[in-house]
Amino acid sequence: MLPRALKERFADAIQRMMRPVVRQLIDYGISFPVFTEIIKAVYLDVAEKEFSLPFKRQTDSRLALVTGLNRKEIARLRRQQKSVHKRVDVEETLVTHVIGRWMAGPPYSDRNGKARRLPYESEDAKAASFARLVRSLGVDIPVRSVLDELLRQGNVELLPDGDVCLQREAHIPVENLESKLTLLGSDPAELFATIMHNIEHPDAPRLQRKVVYDNIGADAPAKLRAAASAVGEEFIRRANTLLASYDRDRNPGAPGGKRMRVVLGTYYFEEEAAPPGSLQDVSAPRRPPGRIRRSR
Repeated sequence: MLPRALKERFADAIQRMMRPVVRQLIDYGISFPVFTEIIKAVYLDVAEKEFSLPFKRQTDSRLALVTGLNRKEIARLRRQQKSVHKRVDVEETLVTHVIGRWMAGPPYSDRNGKARRLPYESEDAKAASFARLVRSLGVDIPVRSVLDELLRQGNVELLPDGDVCLQREAHIPVENLESKLTLLGSDPAELFATIMHNIEHPDAPRLQRKVVYDNIGADAPAKLRAAASAVGEEFIRRANTLLASYDRDRNPGAPGGKRMRVVLGTYYFEEEAAPPGSLQDVSAPRRPPGRIRRSR
């Protein structure tokens, strides 16, 4: 349990973090009463799954104590049937697996994760080809169907000589808003969990770094976005190669132990800076411009 002073600082940080969330809720027509129901359900779910006592049943009274919800509300939420809907799992699509394997290293890419042009098919069964790549994933879908889907989404190009060339190294469906919203539920949660881990476990920090400058001219971001995209793509190529080398589906000799999920990511953000001396500027911690830092 946090001391009162730190609890207030934590609450202030959560309030600041929630501002863009609430702005988007209002913009998308999610009212406060609806959001309240969502939060109540999340409180109950987390309390039931992560704050149970050993060898004791989770009672309404116990849940009321942990969450601050009254027992009548908890009983209602427990009775309430959860809506059933299909979840779009962007990370587990076949297209994502194909791109990931393509960039995971030889024989389909170089050791830095730069994807190679592949012939669609090869008479040599041991030679790298698009067909061999798809079949290596063990899926019961025709190779041509996989290629057609990659072509439709603009991830690959079929060259006149029959080679297949990877055009987009990241698979984020352009037209599928539902898939993009799935990322909204995963990526911010992963970053938040990393920050909290570094706060609570300073002796074993996880990677959490960023570079900030607050006096960049408004004419620069267009060039910066393009340059940052190139830097980010290179980082993702190297990150993919690194993680792939430890993936036991591809490397049976990789280190053992219980199954873990590991994520390495990057992002770009820009906004209009607050004028020096403004309330917003004063409320934010002052840091040397351009400093690369790691929070612990």
